[in-house]
Parts: sequence; structure tokens; C-alpha cells
Amino acid sequence: MRPSSKTQTDGSVGRRVAGGAATVVLGLTMALAGGTAVPAAAADSAGLSGVVLGVGADETQRIVSWYSTEDTAQQLQVAPTATLVAGEFPAGAATFAATGGANITSSGGYNRHATVTGLKENTAYSYRVGSEGNWSPVHTFKTRDFEGDYDFLFLGDPQIGSSGNAQKDGAGWADTLKVATEANPDAELLVSGGDHVESANNEEQWTSFLAPEQLRQVPLAATIGNHDVGGKAYEQHHFTPNTDKSDAYYDKDAATRSGGDYWFIHKDVLFIDINSNAQSDTKDAQHVGYITDVIKKHGSEAKWKVLVTTTPSTRPPVTPTTRATRTAGRTSPRSSPTWASTWCSRGTTTATPVATP
Repeated sequence: MRPSSKTQTDGSVGRRVAGGAATVVLGLTMALAGGTAVPAAAADSAGLSGVVLGVGADETQRIVSWYSTEDTAQQLQVAPTATLVAGEFPAGAATFAATGGANITSSGGYNRHATVTGLKENTAYSYRVGSEGNWSPVHTFKTRDFEGDYDFLFLGDPQIGSSGNAQKDGAGWADTLKVATEANPDAELLVSGGDHVESANNEEQWTSFLAPEQLRQVPLAATIGNHDVGGKAYEQHHFTPNTDKSDAYYDKDAATRSGGDYWFIHKDVLFIDINSNAQSDTKDAQHVGYITDVIKKHGSEAKWKVLVTTTPSTRPPVTPTTRATRTAGRTSPRSSPTWASTWCSRGTTTATPVATP
């Protein structure tokens, strides 16, 4: 997919950068000037896993999420790759404090995430997570032009574990990402259609999903699938920008399930990602309100508006027979959710995979 950014106005880049960006930019400048280096990685990076690079609020940001076996103060360290010497970070490398909490019992350990801001265009960066003496391996990503056309890859339903063999499914997923990114080396985003795993809280499946190195190199815009929504592991693994976690955007209990609607802008495209698993006449109206509010506030900052969901925006009529299995007793057939009708009436674009049972 290749959106155009020819209508973007000067000065729009950086419009959503969080406070403190000036400090971050200073840190990256210090990295260029620093003459002393610190070790690139500890011997074993004990207890750190599941590192994934996510989208930030705009092209100047990235969010990195990970798991830790220890409830300790941790951070994300970033530096332009050109400033590393023999794989070692400069003393002035920028650091970003991580936040997070305890995972659910079945996952064990803790989740962490940190947001890097103030990134420069057309720059290769290296990063690692953890703390002094216990760093993860070093990973890299590259920013592109902050204006102009760009490609992104849309990927749906890896659904690791659906075959009954998570390792086999993971190998297929890894091959898919390898082939897709080698064929499209300049793709700037991986946009997910959801269903990352078969069973929401199965960490073996999540480990296989997160194994490919491409998920630490190209930012992922995650989407909650109907197979992901039934537990908290999705939220533990994916922290997303500008996320509204009101009860309206959860199906059932927010304490035990994943949910939330979020948005971000990349160049001249406004992406709005909704938890379409949360459906009812009331919740549909609340999704519409969220979409309308985001477009009202930020639509002028982007030429294109893209809605990403895990369910189709249009459906065939629901019969009494299929209703029992597909809509859990909904009392009236609905050919499409209200938010889809509203979105389509705006003449905007919807990116949805075909949902699987």
C-alpha cells in the first residue's frame, strides 16, 4: 500500500511530539559527540524477552514493549547507529524510562514499555532495553523521509497455534515476514489486522509470534483480533499511542480482556484502530463518537484517513442459525456495525482482513 503525502503542509511534522522532546534531541546530539562508550550488551541479558517495536504518535516516535522477569527500574537506550563504536553505545546515548506493571498469573513476570521521541528522518538507530549490567541484545531500525509517498505492509491472521503446533506456525510467520520485507525493503510500517495468536493468553504462542527480528526493525501497528481479545496478554505485549481504554472499547470485562481504540499519524495518513470486538448498539455508537472526535481534532493534519479493524466493515445478512454461533445471541440481524456505515459515508478507507471463526 502506498499513500501519497504531496499535500502535506510545512511545519506539520512534530505536531504530536510529547513534552520533553527537546531533552531527547539533546541526548541524541550528545551521542554524536560522546567519546566514551558503554557496553552494548551484558553477557546474558537475563530475564528480558518479547521485545517489539511499535508505532508512536507520529513518524518521530517509536514505542518499544517487552517482558521482564524482574520488577526493577528499566529503560530504553537509543543512539544513532553511526555513533556506536565496535558495537558499544556512546556515553551520551539517549535513555527513556520504562513504565509497566505485573503480568497476569499465567504470563508471569512483568511488562514494560518506553517511548522514544525526537527521532530524525533518514537515520539508522540502534537500541536496547533493560538496565546497567543487564541489557537486551541490540536491535536496529531506520527512519525514512518525513514527507512523501511511502509503502506499508498489511498483515492479518498469523494466528500462531491455530494448527496445533505453535513452533510450526511461528516458522511460517517468520518466513512470511522475511519474504514480505525482502520484497519490500522500504516498507515503513507493519499494519496488523489482528489475531496474532490462537489463544489469547498462551505465552508459547506469543513467543513464536514475536520471534521474527523484523518486529524489532519495522514498527508494528497492532490490532486486537477476536482470538487476542479474550485475555490481557495482548495489552501486555503491545502498548499503543493515544489509546482510549474506556469501558466502551472493551467487550465484557476490561480487567480480564484486552481492548481500547487508538490513533496515530504517519506522514499524511491518519490511522484509527478500533477494537471492533466490542460491539453492540451502544458500543457501536461510542466507536462512532471516538472516530468522529479524532477526525475532528486531527483530520486536517493528514490527507488520508484509514480505519483498521479485525472484523469486516460489511457483512452478509445474519440468519437465525448463524446468529447463535456468530453473535452470541444478538436479538436482531445487522449487516454491518454502525461505525462502518459512518466511516464509509465519509468516503474514507477501511483496512480489514476477513475474520476467521
